[in-house]
Amino acid sequence: MIIHFIRGYLKLKYSGEEQIRFINLCKNNRLEIWDVSRKENEIHMCSTVSDFYRMKHIAKKCNGRPVITEKHGLPFLIHRYYCRGFFFVGLVIYLMLIALMSHFVWSISFDGNYSYSDYELMDFLRSRHITCGKAISDYSCDDIEFLIREHYADITWVSAEKYGTQLIIHIQENYDRKISAIEERPYHIVSNVDGVIQSCITRSGICQIKQGDSVEKGQILVSGQIDYFDDAKNVTQTKLVNSDADIYAYVILPYSEKFPLKYKKKLYSGRENRAVEFSILGKRLHATGFYKKFKAFDTIQDYKELRITKNFHLPVEIVTSKYCEYHTQEAIYSKEEAKTLAQSHIANFINNLQEKGIQIIENNVTIDTDQKECKVSGNFMVLEKIGQIQYIEEEEETK
Repeated sequence: MIIHFIRGYLKLKYSGEEQIRFINLCKNNRLEIWDVSRKENEIHMCSTVSDFYRMKHIAKKCNGRPVITEKHGLPFLIHRYYCRGFFFVGLVIYLMLIALMSHFVWSISFDGNYSYSDYELMDFLRSRHITCGKAISDYSCDDIEFLIREHYADITWVSAEKYGTQLIIHIQENYDRKISAIEERPYHIVSNVDGVIQSCITRSGICQIKQGDSVEKGQILVSGQIDYFDDAKNVTQTKLVNSDADIYAYVILPYSEKFPLKYKKKLYSGRENRAVEFSILGKRLHATGFYKKFKAFDTIQDYKELRITKNFHLPVEIVTSKYCEYHTQEAIYSKEEAKTLAQSHIANFINNLQEKGIQIIENNVTIDTDQKECKVSGNFMVLEKIGQIQYIEEEEETK
């Protein structure tokens, strides 16, 4: 089919007498025909351009006539667009731009983050001069992983990869078994919190703790260094492995919040405005005409990133903004309203913990309200999976 497209081919219909004889003569003369079918009193087929001219004298013998119904293939496309030079110039420029843009990173995305939003993580990377629009070779995945682990203590594992025009950063906020299968460098599992061990199931490495032990942040829980001893208890061999274990501990999480009873209540007028903008590498270009911004308004924005394929992202986003006007008036929470609001904040906090697989054991939070503000303080005792990786340094490997 590819050869036919390059050479060009015709779709034909043959009408007349002796149709079976016509087909047999074409085959006997080694004319290339395919997709032969009969529709009513006509025979439909495909043939090459050269064989179409050769079959004309055969059709005369059979008292019939082949007629071209469609033309397909590269020669006909070139002929069709021969006078449209700008089309081919634009096509060449387009392909050159695509080839050039494929050498840059146009999108940075995050996977597995719960406690930290994409915006917060992206803002951190910007502060370290890691942004879109640079050559793929300018991004060091090892450096990015190190920066995130150093800055966010409760992120236990980071893996960055370059895929197409994307930089994808995978994040794990507590130790997971899949890390052992992905990581190539040997490591210990250390505690990322202070707590009391509830259980530990070790699959690889040497467990350093037992049920009921109190552990501190940074303490080695499962060692990735396995020593082999002789009868005299001298180390004869040391093997470094990827530690792998499921470790659960009771942890105390402090909780505190306060907010004033006096606040400004939003009263929405129902008036709205919309705007469409193009965002190119963070710079906004207005696609719509003049739109009125209100004196006080909330903004709801929807981002749609343009891409050619799933992994070929472009540096262009379409931003649709919706502006909702409101007015404010002074208001004061009653004690019941303040308590309800505080309870809703606590419920959101608990939901966020449960989404990460953390079990609430005790809730020791109290709500106090005076004439000016509402204060929430206390702690939660939770049961959570703990642990983060700590690579075994070269000095430790050579011991």
